[in-house]
Amino acid sequence: MSARWRVFCDEAELAVECARAAEAIGLTAEPFIAPDAIGACRAAAADGSPCALALAAPPSPAALVQLAAAARAAGSAVPVALVAGDEASDRGRWLAGDLGLVAVGEIEPLLAAVALLETRTAHPWTASTRRLSALDRKRLGDDATVSGRGGGRLLRADEGRLGWAARGAEPTIVLGPPRAVGEALRACRLRTQAMPPARAVMEGVDRAAVQEVIFGPPRALSDPASKAALDPYGLPMPIEELCTSPSRAASEAARLGFPVRISLASPDLRLWDHADLAVDGVDNAARVRDVYRQIMAMASERQPDARLLGVHVTATTTAQAMLRVVAEPLPEGLVLAEIGFADPHGRAADDRTVTVLPASVDAIERVLGRLAGAPLVLGGGASARRAAVHAISDTLLRLAAFVDEHRAEVERVELHPMALLLDGATEVREACVTVGDAFLRTLESPRSLGEL
Repeated sequence: MSARWRVFCDEAELAVECARAAEAIGLTAEPFIAPDAIGACRAAAADGSPCALALAAPPSPAALVQLAAAARAAGSAVPVALVAGDEASDRGRWLAGDLGLVAVGEIEPLLAAVALLETRTAHPWTASTRRLSALDRKRLGDDATVSGRGGGRLLRADEGRLGWAARGAEPTIVLGPPRAVGEALRACRLRTQAMPPARAVMEGVDRAAVQEVIFGPPRALSDPASKAALDPYGLPMPIEELCTSPSRAASEAARLGFPVRISLASPDLRLWDHADLAVDGVDNAARVRDVYRQIMAMASERQPDARLLGVHVTATTTAQAMLRVVAEPLPEGLVLAEIGFADPHGRAADDRTVTVLPASVDAIERVLGRLAGAPLVLGGGASARRAAVHAISDTLLRLAAFVDEHRAEVERVELHPMALLLDGATEVREACVTVGDAFLRTLESPRSLGEL
């Protein structure tokens, strides 16, 4: 090995395990235990030092963004292992990979990734596997390597481990057990597919109009106000009207065309928590008036002090999937996006993943593929799949631009649901923009007080 790698760990047990595993493959690695392991790794990466990170506790998304930014600025690769094995660690690993870190789930794959980086091979996953047994290839994983001409050779080393060698040479670097090597190869390949982060920018947006909606004290905006804030960014909204009386609701329903959907509009009673406050397939004016009265009565009984703005009368559209998207600002001009299913089965299964925005269409397709219910979104023929991914990507890009450009005021945006329609288009059926305390901070600043 040509360099001494520092491996920063947040627990002593991880450091011991790392030292033993490194010795077993002859890797020159020096484990360090640090209270702020990710901060220490970030400082080392910024200096250009070879370093890796092993964590038992999932890091914050912001900390991963800062580590990735330091590695990118130094032009180095940083392997990261999140070893807790729970859902939070899985999502952290996905996020780290999307940010361009070499993200794995255990110590042996972490050290295999370090060893692969030591080969100085641009695309180690293209190494030939012809010298391996069928069982070793199976342990690597079907998609771990592709027999190629530029990545050297993978072959048996000793004690069941795999090694890497340049073409025509004997093994020079021991990597580790086949399954660990397979995970490391996948992580290295995914790192090269990660797009360099860039700000999402929308041209021609009337930002003053948006500020008029979100300006004020900390609060969760109602669905109509949230959609008014998002609308200048071109997020796809349903054809709907906010109605404050049964007769107005009946009139708008007739104008839109039956059947329609009638749903409560309230900042205090969200439909994702109160699904019975929405009725689909209302097919005549008399029924619209009855449903209006029923919904308002149920809402008043459920929460007497709730703010009831009326009902939405919405043109009927058919969805093939219902998604839930939560977006929050991150450092470096990025936006954290949690994407999952909004239907009862998807919520019960906790089927969701995380990524960073903005992202390319191909990256969004890979992110959606991590969902257990991915066939609901990515099923069908190639053209239908591509149309759905493009529509979802466009909506997410517009959402990222909104969150980034108003990050001083906006803490969080939730689209629940964002419907994927049968024709491949998307539709934001309900939205909630949560405003932070930026307005209060301006009132407390000496400059603002002097201007009042």
